[in-house]
Amino acid sequence: MIALPINYGVMRWVVASKFDYVSGRVADPQGQWTGQEFKSYNTAGIQYALVGPKKLFASSFFKPVLYGFPAGAIAPIIIWLLHKKFPKARFDLWNSTIFFASAATFHGNLSTGPFTTFLVGTFFNFYLYRYRRAFWNKWAYISGAALDTGFNANLLFIFIFLGTTGAVMAHWWGNDAENIERCFALKG
Repeated sequence: MIALPINYGVMRWVVASKFDYVSGRVADPQGQWTGQEFKSYNTAGIQYALVGPKKLFASSFFKPVLYGFPAGAIAPIIIWLLHKKFPKARFDLWNSTIFFASAATFHGNLSTGPFTTFLVGTFFNFYLYRYRRAFWNKWAYISGAALDTGFNANLLFIFIFLGTTGAVMAHWWGNDAENIERCFALKG
């Protein structure tokens, strides 16, 4: 009940105040308003609604995408066969649907989302589950909720107190030199 109007309000604010940056009309001097997710949705909408699957897959450039359909159908069978052949390897814990769905939502920013999610998820859902089961039973879901809440609260506070005040953000290692979160050693 609370998240919907807040998300909608923030989205309207971004569109109203940062549209030139997000649309690419004006280059963002800080490299923060690239609109990766919006651009991905827009591209998908154009591909599947305006162009259509028949014309899209007729192009030689997109022909390899069609191989995703048999790969998606065969992957669970391969995992099942591996599980039958090597039952101690725990291939039954693999889920090709989750893997492919996660790969499909990747928007090109490797510096944060997928890697951090993998590390935290592996720690809680593999290490603690296997070696500290009592702790996992008691704290896994609470820890997950706390991490989600902490991340979103931190994001909101950074946005409100630093993003809207023109504060100079810290330079972080490993990011694009054109991005405000770039490495100290990079010139730019």
